[in-house]
Amino acid sequence: MVKKYVKFVLRSLRKNNIHFLFIILLPAAKLFGQASNAVSDTLTYRVVGKDSLKAYVFRPLAKSKTHPAILLFHGGAWRLGEAAWTFQRAREFAEKGMVAISIEYRLANNGLSPVDGIEDACAAFAWARNHARELGIDNRRVAGYGISAGGHLVASAATLPAVNGSKIQKDSRPNAALLYSPALNLAHDKYFISIMKGKGDPASYSPAGYIRNNMPPTLIIQGEQDSIVFTSDARAFRDAAIRTGATCQLLVYPGVGHLLTRNLKIQYKDFDSDPADAADAHQREDQFLESLGYIKPRTGSH
Repeated sequence: MVKKYVKFVLRSLRKNNIHFLFIILLPAAKLFGQASNAVSDTLTYRVVGKDSLKAYVFRPLAKSKTHPAILLFHGGAWRLGEAAWTFQRAREFAEKGMVAISIEYRLANNGLSPVDGIEDACAAFAWARNHARELGIDNRRVAGYGISAGGHLVASAATLPAVNGSKIQKDSRPNAALLYSPALNLAHDKYFISIMKGKGDPASYSPAGYIRNNMPPTLIIQGEQDSIVFTSDARAFRDAAIRTGATCQLLVYPGVGHLLTRNLKIQYKDFDSDPADAADAHQREDQFLESLGYIKPRTGSH
């Protein structure tokens, strides 16, 4: 199903198909907010060859020396998308007192694979901590927020022992993980194997195989009828995490699919996210962050 989605989008882009904007970008904007230009800073967090990877920083208005931070990673089946897809959600986190940073990462095109995206995600967390003073962040409270393939990147940074043969250091991991329709079990996924391009064993980059008791507190948002990433995988991940003693919450929304879409027949391209479910999911994400002390509880919240 994911492979069909990527083929559809790439074909639409090649044909300059304006219909693509309404089928893919507009529903994504409704769910995660329209791309905003209200970026406090645009910084380069990593240079890899000719790629200068950007971090788009949204700063809170509240006056404080340090704030919790959250790094956001967009979806797009590892081959599509851009950081701007997460701008509105980043702005909402900033309004709640966090330094929110939308991350650009390398896509699995032109000889690259998801391994490169995982490397970038780990590098982004390390960069944020190394520049804590300039960014005004508390380097002990740096969360990761990932959507679909972006959820895989955050979960990988949180769980995998190594990437490309290098051990993932503590400063390259999130202190909390919020995963929205994440890809978690990829060891035998045919599409994932195909875009790995032989750049490593897919099982080595499947978070479900590396659940540990010291993984960060994790929240998973999942549509029960998701045909792109499966609810059974999310439940298995949650159950395995709890067995180790880790904190992992799973919210399953009945009757909806990938990205909480109501269109269950064509989940790989025609997103029609349920507005009530999406709003509830974002509220539950906020409550999760409140429980960890990353944002202050709203007046009257329980």
